[in-house]
Amino acid sequence: MSKPNTIFRRDVVGWSLYDFANTIYSMNILSLYFKRWVVEDLKYDGLYYDLSYSGSMLLAGLIMPALGAISDHTQKKKIFLFLFTFACCLSLGLIPIIPNSLIIAIVVVFGLSNFFYEGGLVFYNSLLYSVSDGKEARMVSGFGVALGYFGSIVGMILVLPFVTGEIYGLNISWLDGWGKAGSFIPSAILFFLFALPLFMSVRETGIPAGKKFGGIKKAYHDVWEGIKDTKKYPGVLRFLIADYFFEDSVATVILNIGIFSSLVIGLSDSNINTFLIISTVSAMLGSYLIGRLSTRMNLKKFMSVVIWGWIFALTLFAFSENRAVIYALGSLIGVLLGGLWTLSRPLLAEMVPRHELGRFFGLYSLSGRSAAVVGPVMWGLLVFLFNPARPAGEFLSTFLNLSVEASAKLPYRIGVLSLVLIMAVGLFIFRRVPSGGPGKDNGFD
Repeated sequence: MSKPNTIFRRDVVGWSLYDFANTIYSMNILSLYFKRWVVEDLKYDGLYYDLSYSGSMLLAGLIMPALGAISDHTQKKKIFLFLFTFACCLSLGLIPIIPNSLIIAIVVVFGLSNFFYEGGLVFYNSLLYSVSDGKEARMVSGFGVALGYFGSIVGMILVLPFVTGEIYGLNISWLDGWGKAGSFIPSAILFFLFALPLFMSVRETGIPAGKKFGGIKKAYHDVWEGIKDTKKYPGVLRFLIADYFFEDSVATVILNIGIFSSLVIGLSDSNINTFLIISTVSAMLGSYLIGRLSTRMNLKKFMSVVIWGWIFALTLFAFSENRAVIYALGSLIGVLLGGLWTLSRPLLAEMVPRHELGRFFGLYSLSGRSAAVVGPVMWGLLVFLFNPARPAGEFLSTFLNLSVEASAKLPYRIGVLSLVLIMAVGLFIFRRVPSGGPGKDNGFD
């Protein structure tokens, strides 16, 4: 059981505030504004965004495992994390000054910002065991995710006046509101400011004797050895493959929840913000509760329940048009999203040696980020192919005898159903991951 006041220690709060900070980027940029700005305001095809995002995730998948291995050898996780955070915020802040006609430049700079955002998570996740240990790390992980959800609410509210010039009807006299693009610079500033406590309060733990940095070639050699070493640690490879499918589906949900809510459900900007706030509050409370419960439960079985919840929620989400049901499902998906992230970090960490967390979280990044290459592109292609103006969409709409309005929504519903299938494949693979008893933590308690 965790020690009293564990989550209120200075280093734990500092570490957790980075979750608070980075979800401001995730919510405002990935989920809420950037893709909608490209599609709805600039009138470009969503594939521009999907390909840019997927390319940045592919780059992260190729580079971050090696940098994770280097961070193990050099004890410089904090330095790497600071550089990646600063570069992410700087790239994001540059986007509004690029002319709207230069869409290629816009999506390239966005892709760089997302690469640095995703890359930083490798070092951040591996710092978990610099502020906690054993089963305590499970609860700290949950606290970080919960605080992250709170950060997404705070960031969304603080940025909203720069988008609309008001907060839920309260006019901000000194702000005109600059539309969706007005969210970029404030989000970058807030991300950076709330990330700073980690660098001031977390002390990175030492490295084992004899560990020396052997250069980038040695780092990639370590990555390859890490892939082969998964045979030494039962369940790691299966977990990483299953996580590939989980992350594929989750990344696509995060990227498209805003545009799905707008074009399919018909929510206005203010309604989408309300929807996301309600969902996020539920997610924040659920993540914290899941973190606490995980100290007493079998992690594998608990995570299986979470994945079944995803399958159930996404299936209903694809077909429902009742707004009350949509709001309830949004809250459930938020809880499930937090639960997946709360449980997956300690589940992996408890299967591998402590002194190699950077390397294995690099492989974790490779799994998740390479998945995020496929999911968004698949979504984009499905929406493109089943558009009622194209042959496949016209045929299916005619076959199902759909109205014009229903035909326009059909491609997005098909996209959601494809995510159900992806989750089910991941769950099938995950069932063969070895199951430890409650409180099992690989001897690090």
